[in-house]
Amino acid sequence: MTNTVPSQRSQAKKAKRQPKPKGYRQIMAEVHTWFGLLLGWLLFTIFIMGTVSYFNDEITAWMHPEIPSVSQSTSNTSLFTLDRQDSTTAFTHTVNYLQQHYPTAKSWYIKKDARHSYLDLYIKTATDDVNLQFNPTTQTAYIARASEGGDFFYHMHFDLRYIPYIWARLIVGFAAMMMLIAIITGIIVHKKIFTDFFTFRWGKGQRSWLDAHNGLSVLPLPFHIMITFTGIITLISLYMPWGLHLSKIDEDKLSDQLYSYRSADATEWQPAPLVDIAPLITETKADWQQRNPNYDISRIRINHPNTDQSVIILDGEAKQQLSTLRIFRIYNGMTGQLMQQSDPPPLAVTTQAVMIGLHAGRYSDDWLRWLYFCLGGSGCGMIASGLILWTVKRRRQLPNPDKPYFGFWLVEKLNITALVGLPLAMVGYLWLNRLLPVQMSARADWEVHGFFIIWGFGFLLALITPSHDAWHRGLALVAGLLLLTPIMNAITTDQGLLHSIRQYDVLFISFDAMFVVLGLLFAYMAYRVSLKQRITAQVKPKSSQYKHRQRQPRGENNV
Repeated sequence: MTNTVPSQRSQAKKAKRQPKPKGYRQIMAEVHTWFGLLLGWLLFTIFIMGTVSYFNDEITAWMHPEIPSVSQSTSNTSLFTLDRQDSTTAFTHTVNYLQQHYPTAKSWYIKKDARHSYLDLYIKTATDDVNLQFNPTTQTAYIARASEGGDFFYHMHFDLRYIPYIWARLIVGFAAMMMLIAIITGIIVHKKIFTDFFTFRWGKGQRSWLDAHNGLSVLPLPFHIMITFTGIITLISLYMPWGLHLSKIDEDKLSDQLYSYRSADATEWQPAPLVDIAPLITETKADWQQRNPNYDISRIRINHPNTDQSVIILDGEAKQQLSTLRIFRIYNGMTGQLMQQSDPPPLAVTTQAVMIGLHAGRYSDDWLRWLYFCLGGSGCGMIASGLILWTVKRRRQLPNPDKPYFGFWLVEKLNITALVGLPLAMVGYLWLNRLLPVQMSARADWEVHGFFIIWGFGFLLALITPSHDAWHRGLALVAGLLLLTPIMNAITTDQGLLHSIRQYDVLFISFDAMFVVLGLLFAYMAYRVSLKQRITAQVKPKSSQYKHRQRQPRGENNV
């Protein structure tokens, strides 16, 4: 009996010493934290590139200042817009222009976009490719400076750069899947997720960053789930190709049934007149609009024009439709005979096309596109606040904040590189568009190379500068460049703010206004970082004296 009681007591003490098993929410919290951290920098890059891509056509127009706005190029009161002018007339004028100037080209490609004031022309000749913007009303073509424009941000969103596109899309797809897991685990972790949304405690350090993270996550939560899930679905055939292989479907034939692209690959041909394209457009539009009154011709491709191998491809799409699939007809360019027309796509393909439309927002009008942009910006803020929260939460646990362990130091430097260095590179990309010589060889490539060089400079700044100084200097530099961009634009082009106001050029006016708004936002963030530095410098001596009186910790888990 006397030995039983001590043994029971020792067992009870051992039971108390054993750590409690982790609960379900604690496990989900760890998954949320580490998935969000390890892929956070890549996800921030994907999100910010996708967000600005909602206005990639407008960015491209800003980066081609040689092309005047419609109001500058048309003197009469009835200004030309592609929505007002009959597309048959516009395309006919354009084909006549190409006949006069590029009759022996390998292919012509004419693209109409409701957000463009001009038709985009892509001409492939025997020696090179020519890109033009054409106004059918004035019969005027413009050659813009070589630049990828907003398409660089769009392709960077899912193709990255300097990486084979297959691997890039696999990486982006994996990151999107992990983000979807992070979103779901974030919902599970926060018991009072909707209550916390209405709570924001300003100036409370870690608590404030958590409130900001919650606020930026909860309000646009349906958008975040939609944009992440549809982003995965857009390339689902790349991630899950086994269905096509197992069903033994010929992918080339499937592509020909779904998409209108046909390469200009004929090797032998004889000169032959090109059929009049106007009746073909009129007939095709009439047939399509019986199916849907909103259908119209959107693109025309003519392979081997003025030869016996010529092929005319007409693409059509309905305005503001979710599905991104276009219908098409292919005609013999010499006889005008219908060779092929698109069949109704399978339901699975239609579903994927709707998902792509939801993700890209191409169906949206201006107001909905701005909503996409703002919600995408909130996603950038959600990721950024989560990355910063990780360091803020663990900084208090450091034995010496001035000499953190390597893992903490690396995360903080990568945070600065992504959250400050990337915006700096994006603004620098716009500056390079104005500052590089217009006739420079490989100019478009060097705009992109310059983007990554500036981003690398941001990483170097983070490495060689104390973190608090790197935050302040980087944010201040981004703010300064943004605020100076309208001035730089006025000096280097004829599209300054006063000129844009006189010409009622809404696009350039909007860009100047946005540069100022974003510049003030970054300036405010730089001010807050500077204010935090001054407060910390005043409190630090007292806290250091207090630390000397404290008992030193036995050890820290720095993993």
